[in-house]
Amino acid sequence: MLARHERHLIARYLWPGAGGRMVLLVGAIGCIGVAIGVASLVLVLAVMNGATAKLASSVAPVDGHLSITAAAHQLMDEAQVAAAIARLPGVARAEPMREITAALSIDGRMSPIRLQGLYPDGLTRHPGLSRMAMGRRPNAPDSIAVGENAALQLGLLPGMPVALGRVEVAPDRAVSLKLFDARVAGLYHDDEADGGQSPVVIGPVAGLPILDDTAAVTRRVAVTLTKPADEAVVTGEIRRRLGPGYRIASWTQTNRTLLAALATEKIGMTIAVGMVTVIALFNILSSMTLLARSKRREIAVLRSMGMSARGIARVFTAVGSVIAGVGALAGLTLASGLLTQRERIAAFALWLAPTRERELDVFLSLPIGISPHEVAIIGVCVLAGAVLASLYPAWQAARVSPALVLRGE
Repeated sequence: MLARHERHLIARYLWPGAGGRMVLLVGAIGCIGVAIGVASLVLVLAVMNGATAKLASSVAPVDGHLSITAAAHQLMDEAQVAAAIARLPGVARAEPMREITAALSIDGRMSPIRLQGLYPDGLTRHPGLSRMAMGRRPNAPDSIAVGENAALQLGLLPGMPVALGRVEVAPDRAVSLKLFDARVAGLYHDDEADGGQSPVVIGPVAGLPILDDTAAVTRRVAVTLTKPADEAVVTGEIRRRLGPGYRIASWTQTNRTLLAALATEKIGMTIAVGMVTVIALFNILSSMTLLARSKRREIAVLRSMGMSARGIARVFTAVGSVIAGVGALAGLTLASGLLTQRERIAAFALWLAPTRERELDVFLSLPIGISPHEVAIIGVCVLAGAVLASLYPAWQAARVSPALVLRGE
């Protein structure tokens, strides 16, 4: 605990008066630098966490957080497996489906697609089909639904006739493409189409003959979790319920390359932005060194009056910590304000740069958030850095010799 006279000295040194304007200026620059560094760190972590959460929410409606398939050379009853795990803790939805990589023929133009066949209940519960962008759900036989972004690229509209192609190999090893007539029933809301992945087309299992081929069709259960973070726990429960003979692939395994890239980018940006805070802490070190030099005579008087060297060191360490603490609180307040007012900030940025509307829409769609332990880590690191930055000035102040200073040496 700090003594009463030490608290008075801390308050005095935080506002050194007319004779310490340079010290005050350097300290203020350090405080502002810490605020900018902390705010930048919080914003970077919030945006990167939002990108990961956005990926998880985008994957879930299409592939689920977990994908269950049968082991090699085994045929799975996907509906029975889905019913067995639907009520497990942590499982929000277990959707049986059949999937095949097919070709979509539009006026003779072929495009690769992933065709997913859902059961009637799945068509009703599917998040993407709950509110169609255009048209209706593909409940009728030979009807399909296409993502609106993919439809824009392919030139599709509801009601247009198309053909679904499946590769077949004859006994003489001749390869042919068998086409099945279909019709676009509607367009569902999807994310921006990725050029590296085939668009997902959805239709009814019983209404698409292309899904009858058991050799080419993958039978699986897409499991959506209540909390994606509980993936390991729920996976263990599913393994215990189903027993051996099933493969369980998680969305983190399927997207491990993208997640690794996001994690690397998060680390790199955190280090780069963290350097701003480190530079600000050096400013605090400079201001505390200037303060120690400008207060040598006063320190000598205090030592002569009986104040210990340890007490002097505590005062200077506390002053540096208070400057950094105020900067950290200001940075957290600034980051919170920017995160809560991002719609207004995006509108202002759109007014300045009207051509960046798509990037701003992506920014606004991110579920930005930062966990309390990450904020705590930032605060602890800043305060620890402030203490370290104050140790050298505190050591200099504590070793001031009262006799030499008062004699003018």
